[in-house]
Amino acid sequence: MADRDGFIRAYHDFRDSVDFSKTGILPELDNLIWCMLIGIPDVPADEEKSPQAGFKAIDQRVAILKAIFVEVNRNEGDSFLDRGLLLYDEAARTAKKLLQEGRSPDDLKGPLDRPGWAEG
Repeated sequence: MADRDGFIRAYHDFRDSVDFSKTGILPELDNLIWCMLIGIPDVPADEEKSPQAGFKAIDQRVAILKAIFVEVNRNEGDSFLDRGLLLYDEAARTAKKLLQEGRSPDDLKGPLDRPGWAEG
């Protein structure tokens, strides 16, 4: 019960930080993977110490992110939503693979570490 309540609280905390005026934008796969590995959004499994906690946290993150993606883009067509949801699934698979291989977020470059991110 506490885990469910924590998950619902995590969902609402993250939802409150989302700008619902920006719709019709597909997520970037690399950014999703990076967020899942560094712990965005915070989820109850982040507090667990079991060997499977990281994988559980990714599952919790992707559930929250997918729900909010659908909520933000509720007026978009089904094909758009399907493409977005598939990106979240792919990001979760890749994040879990990196976690299984023992890669940490410190091994990965975030979007702001890429050359030219501020140019334009």
